[in-house]
Amino acid sequence: MRNAAADTASENMVHSPALLTALAREMDNAGDLCAQLEVLVSRLIGESGGDKQLIMSEAQTVDALTQHLSALASFIRGLLEDGLMTEGAYNLGAGLERIPLASLANRIATEVYKAPIDEKIAAEVAGELDLF
Repeated sequence: MRNAAADTASENMVHSPALLTALAREMDNAGDLCAQLEVLVSRLIGESGGDKQLIMSEAQTVDALTQHLSALASFIRGLLEDGLMTEGAYNLGAGLERIPLASLANRIATEVYKAPIDEKIAAEVAGELDLF
């Protein structure tokens, strides 16, 4: 006879592709919200009577966040495209190559591999922020 707690736990389990698809979609939604925030920030900068250069510099944080979310969504989608039906084993190297932000790729590699990726490889496979 099966344990009721085990039955409940197995009912709450999800497969990686469905979870990662949902996460990528939510990252896209967050990125869309950031894009709207960028429009607002740009309008406020234009209307501001203060030091526009300082305000613009600080406002670029929103742009960085938008690019970060977009890169994460692309990374997750890349994992899905590589075929997650391999019992939870992912080709992280291929996924890291899809991340357009070197610092993000390096943080993920450091978390998973417990060491940063080689700087030369990072420079070849990933770029930097492209701020407005």
